[in-house]
Amino acid sequence: MAKKYSASNKPIKAFLFDLGKVILDFDFTPAFKRLSRFAPMTPDEIRGFFTRSGLEVLYDGGKLSSLEFYRKAKKGLGHSLSYSEFKEIWNRIFTPKPEIIGLVKRLSPHYRMVLISNTNSMHYRYIRSKYAVLNHFDQIILSFKERVRKPDTRIYEKAIKACKARPEEIVYIDDREDLTTSARTLGVHIFTYKNNPHELLKQLRSLQIGKI
Repeated sequence: MAKKYSASNKPIKAFLFDLGKVILDFDFTPAFKRLSRFAPMTPDEIRGFFTRSGLEVLYDGGKLSSLEFYRKAKKGLGHSLSYSEFKEIWNRIFTPKPEIIGLVKRLSPHYRMVLISNTNSMHYRYIRSKYAVLNHFDQIILSFKERVRKPDTRIYEKAIKACKARPEEIVYIDDREDLTTSARTLGVHIFTYKNNPHELLKQLRSLQIGKI
């Protein structure tokens, strides 16, 4: 459910957008199915490996390079893919969310726009080359570059600074309530996005956001 916080009447000057499940949808299931063709594991077993190993969290957090991630995944899964073949499968998980992409485009000429994402180098490079919506952001804060992941408040503090606005002048949109709840402690307006663009627009209008 959407939630709006802050009693401040200050005008909104900046937006913080999450990437996955907000601007782009993603689903690892097809990737796990494709990987299973080259490894002695079922898709569910591959999913379980990544969950148990924590490799993705380490990679997103900048604790592993792309090559280290590939090598550890190859050892753990026993797959036969080259680095480039693995990367191709690992990256093919995204689909655009047109309603939010359109909103970003409408907002960007009038507000400072900052992207904040828990992601890794492979995914970011792929998304950057494929989706022009990232060009509408003034600054991009990425977990693998900052070496810290949401909901750690340190990454939010970096993002707020990038907004060049006071917290009460910022709207933060993410799909996970634990992440928006953490950011709320720093004083920003929050919206937990659950594929509900009409509710999002309603909340933005309540903050007197124009150009939407």
